[in-house]
Amino acid sequence: MLRTDSISLHVPEPLALIDATLLFTVQVLLARHPELLLPPEVPVLHPSPGLRAARCLLDGIRELHCALETYRDFLPRAPGAHRPLGGADFDDIPF
Repeated sequence: MLRTDSISLHVPEPLALIDATLLFTVQVLLARHPELLLPPEVPVLHPSPGLRAARCLLDGIRELHCALETYRDFLPRAPGAHRPLGGADFDDIPF
């Protein structure tokens, strides 16, 4: 076996890793605070500090996700990629 000082691993696209991390974080927040699934019309009279923090984190994740989508729109597209320009026409689920 060859010994080297550095390990070279293939790193996937950084945007995909960031997006997956954001989705995982949302799942963890929802698992710990199911009240986040309530519609906005339903008021929570005295939210706990953890729930308030989770709502702030969720707002930050939403903003970061929108920023990533804007960044992706400015990236040059590969010659074979045919992503529709309208966000409403694009379906994240391929089936």
